[in-house]
Amino acid sequence: MKTSLVSGISRISPRPSQRETPVTLHRQPTAAGESIGQGVPEGFRPGWADSEGTGVAPFGRRLRDLRLQVGLSQTQLARSSTLSVRAIRDLENGRVRHPRADSLRLLADALGLSTLQMSRLANDHAPGFPAEEAEPAVSGPFLGRDQELAALTTMLGAERHRLVTITGIEGVGKTRLAREVAHALKTAEHTAVFWLPLHDDLRSDGRAPTGTPSPPRWLRGAARFGPDSRRRLAETVGEADGLLVLDGACPEDEAADVAAELLAVCPRLRIIVTTRNHVGMPLDTIFPLAPLQVPAYDTEWADLEKVASVALLLTQAKRFQPSFRPDPQVLTNVARICRALDGLPAALESAAHWSLIYSLRQLAHQLTTEPLALARRPRSGPQQSDAYASIHHTIATLNSRQRELLSVMSGRTSRTRDGYWSVQEVADTMGLTAAECADDIYHLLIFGILRRVEHDDVAMFRVLNIVSIAGQRAAA
Repeated sequence: MKTSLVSGISRISPRPSQRETPVTLHRQPTAAGESIGQGVPEGFRPGWADSEGTGVAPFGRRLRDLRLQVGLSQTQLARSSTLSVRAIRDLENGRVRHPRADSLRLLADALGLSTLQMSRLANDHAPGFPAEEAEPAVSGPFLGRDQELAALTTMLGAERHRLVTITGIEGVGKTRLAREVAHALKTAEHTAVFWLPLHDDLRSDGRAPTGTPSPPRWLRGAARFGPDSRRRLAETVGEADGLLVLDGACPEDEAADVAAELLAVCPRLRIIVTTRNHVGMPLDTIFPLAPLQVPAYDTEWADLEKVASVALLLTQAKRFQPSFRPDPQVLTNVARICRALDGLPAALESAAHWSLIYSLRQLAHQLTTEPLALARRPRSGPQQSDAYASIHHTIATLNSRQRELLSVMSGRTSRTRDGYWSVQEVADTMGLTAAECADDIYHLLIFGILRRVEHDDVAMFRVLNIVSIAGQRAAA
């Protein structure tokens, strides 16, 4: 199930310089049978539903509420906006479902709203998908990503890159990083932020994973991006200095084509795409997101808390057990857990949940033998998906040589320490040229299933533990 482009858009805040100067309006008598509402218009009250139970009033009813709030009759609004009375009536009674952009601008001026605000009334506040719920919830601190945040903020800010594709394995933190980048740009530049979750990992029941907004019923089964959706989105963004986040894209979404069309007609728009499958996205836009740093085997226990993955797990453990205080033995077990879970933030948060019923020594023992056992959160219902089930789908997209390479790196012992392989070593083992091997390793690295380090000025690669198990099973 894929959402349409317009329906899930959420604007966080418009750029102040783009706000229209409000028109001073005086409360006037309204048509017979109309009452003037007080405070927030009815269609925006939390929990309000229209006659179809969809959660938010249609555009016509919201327009009527706004008109009544400022005390205008249909005739007075028509006079102020230079639209005809019939046009106002057709908008309010629902005969016109998708008002034209120029009509929205005239209405915005008459009602004292910005053009962008009025566009949101027509496009963004989709039934069942209130704007304040569109941005994903956060479940833990943002640690160990200062360099990535600075790099992306610079790319989209000072360097004016207009399209960035954040790639990586499930649970590595793509959505969270995009959220922090959006907040940074909003704060520094007053950028308007549009958030559209695409949910490439929806479960079979059509629900989104924990922490992301669930698409409304009326969107399930909707067609993917169509020309009308792209046109309406382009009209919504217009020439605003905006950032659009397409979160959780998959190849079927044709995100590259969508981005190209929007960037062509929205001159100040920038786009972030997050995806586990980068196929179809321009290579020069890709920003691979690696797991958090994990402690080396020879790290002194006094330095362990400085390692990003250790700091995250300790913070989460204290959240569940406020009295938790790490000692050298506890820190040693924490380091083992971080290495077993590859420094993946989502997996570390799951381990913190399990620390309520297992000691860290028990967790360390279980995770070194079967990382997937505790890399999932405690089950909250029978429909919860398996932890990191998407890895199997990722492996299935690889060609036969790439799957064989993954199996070799997963199932055999390299000649170097800690299981890391050089390109040449993999090529020699598989009977490939270094160029062929480099192409495949590049592909696997962009997918986020390899970790890269440097030993003695040589780039070395290692399959993530979680992926290694899936890779061995896929090759069996």
